[in-house]
Amino acid sequence: MLIAALGWNKGQAEDSAPRTSDSLTRKGEAVSFSTAMIISLHNLRVGLKWWHQNGWPSDMHNSDYADLYAQRSTVGTGPWWSKTVDRLWDWKAIRNRTPPNSKADILNRGQSRLGAIAKWHVEIIARCTGEPSIANLSWEDVAPLFALAYGIKRGNHPVFASKMCHFMFPRVFVVMDHSVTGTFEYEFYWRGMKAEWGRLAKKAEACYILTNAIQSKKGIFIFYPYETKIMELCHIGYNQRHNQR
Repeated sequence: MLIAALGWNKGQAEDSAPRTSDSLTRKGEAVSFSTAMIISLHNLRVGLKWWHQNGWPSDMHNSDYADLYAQRSTVGTGPWWSKTVDRLWDWKAIRNRTPPNSKADILNRGQSRLGAIAKWHVEIIARCTGEPSIANLSWEDVAPLFALAYGIKRGNHPVFASKMCHFMFPRVFVVMDHSVTGTFEYEFYWRGMKAEWGRLAKKAEACYILTNAIQSKKGIFIFYPYETKIMELCHIGYNQRHNQR
């Protein structure tokens, strides 16, 4: 189940790389949605409750984001790629039944793309006056980087590409996860979430709620990705509410 901002009601199978469309799909089938928003304070609170009850990181990945930003200057290098594959494994972005589904496979398939990844990483940073965010970029700005990530794991795997790109730009790419969000055509999902974030009137209150939920002795990382983490948590909350009906 999903709610989004752009009238996602026409089915189109996920049988190719991400593309512009007016549809949202899950597992090759059309999905229709209501007109309410996913991003709401109520859904955020429900998502946070589920997160903590299910033993996910109590710091809401705060330490991960500090590590990711510390590695930013090395994006596109061999050592960066090795660390990224380890993190993708830990975040369950690789371990499914469809090859390539091993660290060795992903390491190998990514090697030839590292130069292009580094190029687009620099390009996206250059397009922003501050820290890149989903709020100040268009899909056209970030699509080439997503396509590179998508191509590393063959087949319909927006989960892998969303997490890999999230590691490079946590505030730009929303995490997609099989178990809590379901999988959908990522471009349209991204556009819908960006539109919803733009319409959310209570951004400051949402950030305050999330801030109070982050349990970290180190303090909250300066570039913590509030916007995309709130989107992810609201989607979890929405799904939990509707799955319990």
